Amino acid sequence: MKQDPERQVVIPFLKWAGGKQWLTPKLKPLVERTKGRYIEPFLGGGSVFFATLPGKALLSDCNPELIDTYQTVRKEATRVIARLRRFSFTKDCYYRVRQSKPKSPVGRAARFIFLNRTCWNGLYRVNREGAFNVPMGSFDATPDFQVAERLIAAQRALQSATILCQDFEDAIQRAKPGDTVYLDPPYTVAHKNNGFLRYNELVFSWYDQQRLALAARALRERGCMVILSNVDHPGIADLYKGFRIKKLERRSLVAGETTKRRLITELLITSFLTDE
Repeated sequence: MKQDPERQVVIPFLKWAGGKQWLTPKLKPLVERTKGRYIEPFLGGGSVFFATLPGKALLSDCNPELIDTYQTVRKEATRVIARLRRFSFTKDCYYRVRQSKPKSPVGRAARFIFLNRTCWNGLYRVNREGAFNVPMGSFDATPDFQVAERLIAAQRALQSATILCQDFEDAIQRAKPGDTVYLDPPYTVAHKNNGFLRYNELVFSWYDQQRLALAARALRERGCMVILSNVDHPGIADLYKGFRIKKLERRSLVAGETTKRRLITELLITSFLTDE
């Protein structure tokens, strides 16, 4: 599957904790091998999809606000841009928008994008009542929350994609032989060794990691190409015995201060041989 020459790389309009923009140079040639459809059931910020722009794609996530935003941008990007222009990067505006509950899809999408672009580290977190509760971020300069050009480019890119709000197991049931499935779950390990992973344990448990490993094996047996990113931990490696596993280093993107962002390793797991 080759990228459409008329569709260039699109810069994601959302920031996303755990996003894979740093990994796209390695993932792009792997995704381009597929002869079928590209499937991504943990969409998040969509950096891999936007970097590869496959001709046919199934994009999904279990976060209804996120999927609602993508679906609205695909249909009404210009109206979302107009709504974003009403906001300002001030403490009063941030917390007023955070407390708001827009009724229209355009209003909800603009709220989601504004909060994502101006909150702490692009983190998505809700309380027990389901209300977004991430504090306002601290920036050296006013963050670009209007991202008009990115939204227009994303609207074009999303036209050929099916976008669904589903659990990953439901989404990948649609995969057929020859499809490429990229799996990038929230990172969790059996023991909780930092705050970010502790929060993710509530979102994606160790049981979910086990479910995912079983699903990845089923996809491989079905004739799909499986690519998976996960935390570097012996428990994860054990789940994927028989797959090809590589360790990759990157700088942590989640920390209170940039100077505290340490070098960490992640796993790139595939069901097929790579060129490296």
